[in-house]
Amino acid sequence: MSDDAPGDLRRRVMEGYDGLADVYADQRAAGTDDPDLLARLLAALPENGRVLDAGCGAGDLVLESLPADATGVGIDISREQVERARTRADGVARADMTRLPFAADSFDAVTAMYSVIHVPAAEHGAFYAELARVLRPGGDAVVVTGHDAWAGANDDWLDADVEMAWSWPDLETTRELLGDAGLEIVSEEDVADSLGGSFRHLRLRQS
Repeated sequence: MSDDAPGDLRRRVMEGYDGLADVYADQRAAGTDDPDLLARLLAALPENGRVLDAGCGAGDLVLESLPADATGVGIDISREQVERARTRADGVARADMTRLPFAADSFDAVTAMYSVIHVPAAEHGAFYAELARVLRPGGDAVVVTGHDAWAGANDDWLDADVEMAWSWPDLETTRELLGDAGLEIVSEEDVADSLGGSFRHLRLRQS
């Protein structure tokens, strides 16, 4: 893999989600995704909780589902997805998941739903360290990753004639990276999403 591969993957993901925004929104709207670990996290939020959705997309999975008293903050690398998410939450910005633009201990909960799988596998540890940094002590998180190590792309994802790329380490490496970041795995489950993927959902706690 070349030295510029991480930047190239970021570019492909950004351009991909910009280019297939309408198709992706239609596919998500037609799906029935309601991840159990995410629902449990949202139900357990403290009063007036503050939630970061890292890689928020259009905000429909997390930001739109927050309790009325919660404050939702989202970041995404795609300009188009950020614009759409801003219709669901005020605090949405374009940013890199491995360099979160927030102070330490800023959030009661952090989610990364189908987003860290688009971060170069070599940089997953950097994201988990950032997640742990911005999460308050005792705070919860839910992240979604793959099982076996894999990196690849689809030139015609969702039949939209738009390329999308993914990258993740094996699950045991993910567990090690989470432990290194000071994050405890509270529970795990396998979930098939409405776009045809099968992923591992992990609920985490800041130790």
